[in-house]
Amino acid sequence: MENQFDNLRCGFSMEPDKINMTYEPLYERFEVLAAGGTRLGVKFIRSGFLAQGDRPELFFFQIDGEEAVVGISGASLARFESGRRRLSREEKIDLAGRWLKRQMEAGKPLNSGSLYIQDDELANLAVELNFTE
Repeated sequence: MENQFDNLRCGFSMEPDKINMTYEPLYERFEVLAAGGTRLGVKFIRSGFLAQGDRPELFFFQIDGEEAVVGISGASLARFESGRRRLSREEKIDLAGRWLKRQMEAGKPLNSGSLYIQDDELANLAVELNFTE
C-alpha cells in the first residue's frame, strides 16, 4: 500500500524505520537589489574546487549574463565541520549564494577579495541559515 504522504512532494519520507529529509536550497536562484537600486537575477551554475592551497570550494553564479565566483576556504570549512556533520552540496550553495547577495547589496566589488568566505564569515552565515547543529 502506498503511503499517503508519498505524493505530497514535501521533501521527506515517512517510512516507519527512518525519516529522510531533503534540504531544499534557498539560493540556487534569487533576486538581489544591488546597491544602485537595480534588481538583478542570480542563478547558481556549477561548483568545483581548486587542488592547490587550502583547496577552496568554488561556486559559480550567473548574474544577468555575467559570471561571479564565490570561494569557501577549504581549511575554514574543515574547521567548521570538525565535530559537526559535513555540510551538503546544497547547504554550501546557500552559504555562497547568501554571501554573494550580501556583498552585492553592500555594493562590494565582485572579485576574489570580497567573494571569499573564511572562518568568521562562514560561522556567521551558518548561524543565519541555521546550519549549526
